[in-house]
Amino acid sequence: MLTTRSSLALAVLLAAACGGETTKPAPAPEAAKPAAPAPADKPVEAAPAKPAEQPVLADSGLGVGGKFKPFEIVNCDSGEKYCQVCKFGGSPKIMAVGTIDDEAFKNDIKNLDALVQKYGEDKLKAFAVITDIKDGKATTPTGDRAALEAKVKALRTELGVTIPLVVPADEGGKNDAFDGWYNITKSRTVMFADGRNAVKYSGVAPADLSGLNTAIQEVLGVPGDAAAPKAG
Repeated sequence: MLTTRSSLALAVLLAAACGGETTKPAPAPEAAKPAAPAPADKPVEAAPAKPAEQPVLADSGLGVGGKFKPFEIVNCDSGEKYCQVCKFGGSPKIMAVGTIDDEAFKNDIKNLDALVQKYGEDKLKAFAVITDIKDGKATTPTGDRAALEAKVKALRTELGVTIPLVVPADEGGKNDAFDGWYNITKSRTVMFADGRNAVKYSGVAPADLSGLNTAIQEVLGVPGDAAAPKAG
């Protein structure tokens, strides 16, 4: 009969013979790591306000380096309301501004029409704006508009010109797009802009149109000549 001590020794021998090992407990699972906090949203910075564009001014009108801007007019021949600068699109264009009672301005209109005919209406555009000038500043005519438009229409027929004669549209007693931007202080102001509306010539009651003629030739890329009409 085996003693208790013998029984224990036999059990140890049997375990070793069978390659038995004491079972180790499974390691405890690692605790889940806390998720990294999402980065705080950065405040959206407002873009700095773009400064308002300022006109390049001459003594009267826009100076060289300025830019024609859209403004509404009334075509006194057709009665239509539209933007003449926009209608002429990418064509080089002359804008002349004066008062209805300025006799010398009427002669300017004829001379500018002759320039358009010289270079061709497909290459050069022009229009004349009839406005009031009060206290040294152009103001949109707001009196008897029907009478004024009829008078301007008759003037175009009298002069026999093809270029449009227009008046700034009355927009509630003013036309800020014209009065405020174009800086007209004198009758017989003449400006010429290229196809991008950049002003290349500016003058008031020029003694002749040679400077304007040269600017037109440079923009159109045509040879120079001495054929500019005389201002009268």
